[in-house]
Amino acid sequence: MSSPISTNSLKKLILKSDNPRQKIELLLRTLPYTIKEESKRRDMNIEVVKNLVNKLSMVQKLAVDIKQ
Repeated sequence: MSSPISTNSLKKLILKSDNPRQKIELLLRTLPYTIKEESKRRDMNIEVVKNLVNKLSMVQKLAVDIKQ
């Protein structure tokens, strides 16, 4: 299994993209679902959930910053 992308690297990729707002909107829709599904797993890994929550927090902050 490969390592997940770091929150900082994800932020850089979003900001470098051609349409950061579109990437943010996509992540705001998909990350909550992914967190929910991971939490339901019988063999849930708390570190994975924490990593996803950190990414969601970062994306939410970016969404506010970009709207300004």
